[in-house]
Amino acid sequence: MDIERSGDKALTAEEIQHLETLKAVVETALADGVLDEGEIAHIRSIIWADGKVTYEELRTLHETIQSLMGDELPALDWRQT
Repeated sequence: MDIERSGDKALTAEEIQHLETLKAVVETALADGVLDEGEIAHIRSIIWADGKVTYEELRTLHETIQSLMGDELPALDWRQT
């Protein structure tokens, strides 16, 4: 897996919009405290849309989950949706 970190360069407006979209999708997926297979696939598709995972995407994912769930991990529902 390639993980890129943008370092000191500022995020573009497109990158900021991408991270806001990711955050909104994660918030919606976690509204019930459960991540199902479809929600996980949707989150992955957003993260991998450009073929790489960035530090900012991982940070956004982690911070969004932590802000909604605290130290508790979301439940996973692996049934087909």
